Amino acid sequence: MTTTEKPKRSLLSRIISLEGAMAAFGLYSLFTGFRDGQELQIFWGVMILGGLCVLVAVRRRDWKKHWEEIEAATGGRAQGTPPEHTDTTQKES
Repeated sequence: MTTTEKPKRSLLSRIISLEGAMAAFGLYSLFTGFRDGQELQIFWGVMILGGLCVLVAVRRRDWKKHWEEIEAATGGRAQGTPPEHTDTTQKES
């Protein structure tokens, strides 16, 4: 098995993550804004949840492609000459 795919995370680890915390705080802000009648909390709740939706959409679309590009770039660099041989600013002794 030489695959570099990460194992899928469990539901609990997906809920207790940075995105889960952001979603919880956005829902909390939205709920308390409606409960207390504070427009600013409603605004921030909508902005947090909207930003989180955009983040998830971008990650789903570009994440795999991004990591493939990074691996291709580092793989090509690792096969080339070492950086100490390509540095033209060093003086030879």
